[in-house]
Amino acid sequence: MADKTLSIVIPLYNEEATVTELLDRVLAVDLPTGREIIIVNDGSTDDSRRLVEAWQARLPADRGATVRVIDKPNGGKGSAVRAGIAVSSGDVVIIQDADLEYDPQDYGKCIEPILAGRASVVYGSRERLPENRMHSSPAFYAGGLAVTCWMNLLYGASMTDEPTCYKTFDGPLIRALPFTGDRFEWEPEITAKLLRLGYDIAEVPVSYAPRKIDEGKKIDWRDGVMALWTALAWRLRPVGPVRRALATLPAAAPRLKAGSCANRLLLAVMAVALLLRLALALPAFGSTQRLMRPDSNTYLNPARALLADNALMEAPGSSVPATLRPPGYSVFLAFVLGITGNAATAAADYRLPVLLFCVLSALVCVPIFRAGQMFGGTGVGAFAAALYAANLTSIAHAPVFLSDTLFTFVAAWMFYCFTRFYFKERLIDLWLAIGLNGIATLIKPIGLMWIVPCCFLVLICARKSWAKRLLGVVVCVVVFLAIITPWMFRNQQAGAGFRLGSNIGKTLYYHNCAALVSVLTGESAEVLRQRWQAESAAVFANDPAYASIDAQTGYLLGKARPLIRGNLWQYARLHCQAPILFPDAPTFLELLGLTETGQGTLDVFHRQGLAAAVKHYFGDRLWLLLPLAPLLAIVGFTYLGCFLQLGRWLLQRQWFLGFFFLAFVVYYLVLPGPVLMPRYQLPCLPLMTVMAGMFWLRLWRCWRQRSETVPAT
Repeated sequence: MADKTLSIVIPLYNEEATVTELLDRVLAVDLPTGREIIIVNDGSTDDSRRLVEAWQARLPADRGATVRVIDKPNGGKGSAVRAGIAVSSGDVVIIQDADLEYDPQDYGKCIEPILAGRASVVYGSRERLPENRMHSSPAFYAGGLAVTCWMNLLYGASMTDEPTCYKTFDGPLIRALPFTGDRFEWEPEITAKLLRLGYDIAEVPVSYAPRKIDEGKKIDWRDGVMALWTALAWRLRPVGPVRRALATLPAAAPRLKAGSCANRLLLAVMAVALLLRLALALPAFGSTQRLMRPDSNTYLNPARALLADNALMEAPGSSVPATLRPPGYSVFLAFVLGITGNAATAAADYRLPVLLFCVLSALVCVPIFRAGQMFGGTGVGAFAAALYAANLTSIAHAPVFLSDTLFTFVAAWMFYCFTRFYFKERLIDLWLAIGLNGIATLIKPIGLMWIVPCCFLVLICARKSWAKRLLGVVVCVVVFLAIITPWMFRNQQAGAGFRLGSNIGKTLYYHNCAALVSVLTGESAEVLRQRWQAESAAVFANDPAYASIDAQTGYLLGKARPLIRGNLWQYARLHCQAPILFPDAPTFLELLGLTETGQGTLDVFHRQGLAAAVKHYFGDRLWLLLPLAPLLAIVGFTYLGCFLQLGRWLLQRQWFLGFFFLAFVVYYLVLPGPVLMPRYQLPCLPLMTVMAGMFWLRLWRCWRQRSETVPAT
């Protein structure tokens, strides 16, 4: 590779204490390429420029390197790097700070993947060598970690050290890639553009010897804030001009074309998803009640209180803290309602929130598409996202004022991050997944126990050493508890006990146990519920021992436990009911005003079965399902493909993927308990649609391949 050249761009600003030794190290390193050293003096005011001249003067005639010095007014590191790249000519370009924090002996590791054709961009990661995880201060470490995690979350990357100095690029690529950042924000800008254009950023471990601010370190907290903002800005800004600038490169054109095609597919699927949801939501604008469910006000009232009183209370003006449910959805509602400028109850005031709910539901297509790409390519991703876009239950619940759409959105990104952990084997993706699960748990408490299957999956991941598996599990537990325990402490201080919400007693006794006793005795669950609520209310009113919410919750749990213990098998059986997968046609029709809720259909189902429940709900109007036949067929198509793909995994003894299915599908279907709600299937859809996409696309490809090989008769 002697015919290849490495361009080493060294931005220089007031580094008189280290510049000479650094240049000696750069010249001394053994490389399989020629080297071009470009020193960009960014308006240094100390002796740095003179020391560079002195170093040049003593270079031997056969120095084996081309050295170029550029002088420019002080403009920041980004402007100096840009100037150096512009005059570079090497096949590979690496950035080298003029201090001694990074060791040029690592050049070989950084350039080898590019020279071998395995990568176009390589970052030297300080985090990949645990013995070198020294930092100038905890603040610098936390700042670098925050920027890295933020970019991973925004761009679906799996970097461990985005702010590293050792950024190494294919020469023609980086010279064609425009960037404008003048200070340290040039780094997230470059990274963001590369990730947006579909480039994978490879990482190699590098050594690190940090210095402190009083030793000359120039970055501060403002640069960290700017990096976070730059990453967000380039997630939203168009990259068309950048794409056109790189399209002239022969090596980049095929990648950019494929990436552009994938992005167009994703945008098309998202547009269809949004139109389907808006088409259902718009007729409901005339009647706010259609968008509401019995539980809606338990989210809306705390949201209004947060807007009115800056505190999560049971209702505006109330002095009682809201403890019934976790705060996530109410906080989200407060944010969305705040956009409208008020929290009034008029139907017109809910139009913008409903539109945003529909957008949020359509955006679930993004993590499904990206996860599908990892499982089977762009075709699988597009097919899976399309199946979700046309899923009847997802369409029906998008505009409804319940937490399920927001929970599904977060759970879908959690699924995506865990998928990245499975394929990329990077613990940071696992920790992002568990962090998102913590956020999801603050939206719906059903996420609370997901950490159990998560840790189990990590422990059986044979591709990781036991040390890394244990590290992964420990950090998962710490991250998860750090997210949920502050709210639980808050509830304890409010007198509701150390719980995510005080609704647990009501759910278990009034709903789950009522369904259980209804099956055992044939008595209506609704009648049981009303009787038990009246009895409990009398106890709470007459006994001062039950004055607190915590005591009331304990009473309800105490009433529920004997019923469950005495009928454990029947109770367990009620957790596993196939009808939970049925599409939610009733909600779809109710939003259109064709049917009405509150008919006690669920109670009929528990006591008399599915056929009786359907007859009870629709009466003689079963024809209402005919227009929904295409959407119902898509649901059946999805579930059939999903379970056939599960069978393939098991036949191939891909046990990890089998447990993956248990964690992301069975968990959400079984944990809710005897009270069947079709919306509980929503967080299962990301994996189920991906599995269906894998199976049906593979079947189609096999059929196509076979038809092409069969000779014509």
